[in-house]
Amino acid sequence: MTVLKSNLCPTCGGLLDIDLEKQMYICPFCGVSFDYEYFREDNVKEVASKAVRRNEYGSAKDAYDFMLSKDPHDFEALRGLFLCKNEWTDMTRMYNDSEVDVYADEPTLLNAIEKCRPEHKPYFEKVREALNELRHYRDLKSEAKKIKEKKETTEKKLYEIQKEHYSTTHFFTELCDEIRQMDLKTIEAILSIVFLVPLLLIGYAIWNREWVGLITFAVIAVLLVACYHLIKLIAGRYLVKSMVPYKKEISELTEQYNAKKTEAVQSNNRYKALVQEFMDMDPVPSKES
Repeated sequence: MTVLKSNLCPTCGGLLDIDLEKQMYICPFCGVSFDYEYFREDNVKEVASKAVRRNEYGSAKDAYDFMLSKDPHDFEALRGLFLCKNEWTDMTRMYNDSEVDVYADEPTLLNAIEKCRPEHKPYFEKVREALNELRHYRDLKSEAKKIKEKKETTEKKLYEIQKEHYSTTHFFTELCDEIRQMDLKTIEAILSIVFLVPLLLIGYAIWNREWVGLITFAVIAVLLVACYHLIKLIAGRYLVKSMVPYKKEISELTEQYNAKKTEAVQSNNRYKALVQEFMDMDPVPSKES
């Protein structure tokens, strides 16, 4: 005996069983039964519709199964099974792509395409087309996310390279920054201390006519300045050269990300258009909860 549970007993309020073979409602609590007239098609559809709106998908599925036992091509029943499978109250759920967790190969949808009448096939095929587009859109979003993550990793590597090479002149740079933040009196005191010793040495060398020492001191000073600028120049050129492949990769990844993001937006727009298309061609609009 195939039993369909989909309604309450009007006598005791218990859940009725439906005997499909005898086509009768039977109450297992008070024994009341209802004859075939209670099984009018409109009544079963109303029972199923109310069950869906109350989120009673098990009862709704049983009612839709009963409808299909009488008419295997019934549009509302075929769509109703798809709704019950996904626990949706109506097809408007597909307007919000983030709430759709179903694929185009869902069995109840494939069954609806196979069993429905020819005039209803375009509707279900359009639903499947929309779900295929939704999957494509999500794949594009996933690819765009991976490209963005790869770009951020490359940017981080580039930053580390810059940081490493700038360390060559980092001390001088920090010293200049510190000097800029000092007040005038502090700077004058530091300069007095820094230049006092060299000036005394130069004065001593001139007084004693130690020209060799004076020249040596001047040469050393010039060499130190020259070495600093030479190191800075070499480090800068090496830095520029080492940055080229990373900058090129970042540029390429940026282009790929923007292209993929644009493609994803277009795909999402196609999905929304497809949803609107099958909603417009709906022969029996599902009732909203």
